[in-house]
Amino acid sequence: MVIITNISAKAEHFVKANGRELIRRFANPDLYTPSKQPTSVFMAGSPGAGKTEVSKRLIERFADQPPVRIDADEIRELFEDYDGANAHLFQNACTIGVNKLLDYVIAKNINFILDGTFAYAHAMKNIERSLNHERQVVIYYIFQSPSTAWKFTQAREINEGRRVTRDVFINAFLAAQKNVTRAKLEFQDRIELNLIVKNFTSNKESFFSNIDCLDLLLPEMYSREELEKIL
Repeated sequence: MVIITNISAKAEHFVKANGRELIRRFANPDLYTPSKQPTSVFMAGSPGAGKTEVSKRLIERFADQPPVRIDADEIRELFEDYDGANAHLFQNACTIGVNKLLDYVIAKNINFILDGTFAYAHAMKNIERSLNHERQVVIYYIFQSPSTAWKFTQAREINEGRRVTRDVFINAFLAAQKNVTRAKLEFQDRIELNLIVKNFTSNKESFFSNIDCLDLLLPEMYSREELEKIL
């Protein structure tokens, strides 16, 4: 028996060895069945923007065949060494877990919602993969002012222990917009892009359906330098 002491390696070993349990827990075949026209929904936006809340609301739109909701944060909770503050140590393991679930739902023609920032390097590959399997692809970009989203992110750290550094937040804020813009430019009408602009002050949100460009509809665009000043 091999004893693995490195936390990251231990988590990666666990998720690789427990693929069936991962599927049973998050994509139970008794609950999630194939669709004749499967849909891939990708959430996008900065940490603290409100993506998870929206993703859970979207589930209600799938009447007869609910989607598997894939969330790396929920996968991270499976690891016994995870304490919130060390979230970065489980990034690779969570990516492996997400990919295992994607492999399964795509192979089985099951609807899914991937709840994440869309700031990751392989975001485009996930879109292309779904299109190659003749799935409908929808992106929901959630915008919250960076100062408000950052406050929510900090509050979540206090309540849940899940830590996101300022640099990680800024990188995700910028990369999410960049990747979504790139995806729409590359895949054009093959994907649907929707925008939800949240306003915490008024407790309202604006919905823009099937848009061609984020830049023209976002309340404001931010550079890295501007984000570093206000956060």
